[in-house]
Amino acid sequence: MRDALVPMVGIAGYRRLLTAMYRPELLRVAGAPAEFIRQLERLLRSQDVESMPRQEAVLDSDSKSRVYVVQTVFDNGSFWTWVLKWYNGARQQQAPIESRMNAYFLQRLAPSHMVVPVLDVVPLSNVAETALSVALMPYCGELTLYDRLHQLPRHDPRVEALLEQASTTLAYTQVVGRMGHEEHTIALTSLTPDEAPDYFLEQIDNALLRPFAASGNPLEMDGALLKHFGFFARVLGDDSSRDGLYYRGINPRNIMLVGDQQAEIDFEQDSLRSRFIDIVSLLENGLEMTEWDDAADYPAYTGQMAFDAWEQRRQRAQATLSQYNYLSHPRIERLTAAFIDTTWRLEQQHLQGRRAPYQPAAYRLILETARLFRHLQYVGYCKRNEMQTRSPNKRVSSRYRQKFHALWAKVALDHLIFPPCAAAQCLPEPERQPAMALRYTLDRLPLMS
Repeated sequence: MRDALVPMVGIAGYRRLLTAMYRPELLRVAGAPAEFIRQLERLLRSQDVESMPRQEAVLDSDSKSRVYVVQTVFDNGSFWTWVLKWYNGARQQQAPIESRMNAYFLQRLAPSHMVVPVLDVVPLSNVAETALSVALMPYCGELTLYDRLHQLPRHDPRVEALLEQASTTLAYTQVVGRMGHEEHTIALTSLTPDEAPDYFLEQIDNALLRPFAASGNPLEMDGALLKHFGFFARVLGDDSSRDGLYYRGINPRNIMLVGDQQAEIDFEQDSLRSRFIDIVSLLENGLEMTEWDDAADYPAYTGQMAFDAWEQRRQRAQATLSQYNYLSHPRIERLTAAFIDTTWRLEQQHLQGRRAPYQPAAYRLILETARLFRHLQYVGYCKRNEMQTRSPNKRVSSRYRQKFHALWAKVALDHLIFPPCAAAQCLPEPERQPAMALRYTLDRLPLMS
């Protein structure tokens, strides 16, 4: 860690971080053993802080921030472990936001829901090219919910139970966040109806188009993709500006397993957005992959084959998505509906504005639109991970996962253009042609094997 930090923030910045890590008052708040703190104080009276015995490891995670696990061990076996999360460059401004949001949710969700605390944020440099702050958190183990889902047979009832618990916590978090915003305890960014569509178009640009451009493989149809995504940006924008709840950007990697409890981390987002985006992220994130069935992909329907034959291709694609996800599609639908119902009931109890529940057509339109949006974002995130990871296995998995998320975006869009049953029609007729044009662009995504 020293070799990484000193060129950025100098010896003074590096020592500032070490001094913060070994402050006895902070360690007491974190729950470090009293004997460890006593030994630490004795050792620091005779040695310099840089000489403290430490073991350090960088986590190869999907986080935009670098994450270190730093353990101090004494000869008698006593030890303490910190998690250090770096916020560098433009992300430095996110560090105090996450700390403030973490403190709010730590208070409001306890005792029924566990939150890993951010105990301190240490600014090391404010110079633009080396801007860096580090958040200190107690170590709660290495097992995330995402890791646990990989240890269980896919579609196992235990998988559904874990995700049901996580989705219930998510519902409380979303509504509690809205409560704090309305009470002026926290300030969340809200969008006006005029601003909201542009936000979602910018998200597609930032998350999907720019990573491909940075990889040297830009999307030739990027202008068409943004143009034809306009209606769907308005759908999500309307739901966000009218009925938005606290947006976490959550996925199963943001939940730690501590014994038999789930503990929440990463309260980075500070906005009100459509509640549908978070539940898609939680339930449809997909497994790490060592293989992918390219035959599961299928083209947009243009009359090139009998519709029944095309429908069989679509059903095979959906079955493949279930195969590479931790939940099957019927269970996803059940948990999603339960989640939306829970957020609505909590709103009735805790928020002043009483709105009607979603009608079936609106529910289906927003859900499939959220799927389209989120999975297109994930295609770009996986492209970014492919370029950034040092692990050959993770690089291969990231390539396969781009195909997984692209296929899910296609299926979601096709469910709006050609709903499985006529009664499920929710796409306005004037939007069918732009939606078809968008579907054609998805077939042209340059995804590598």
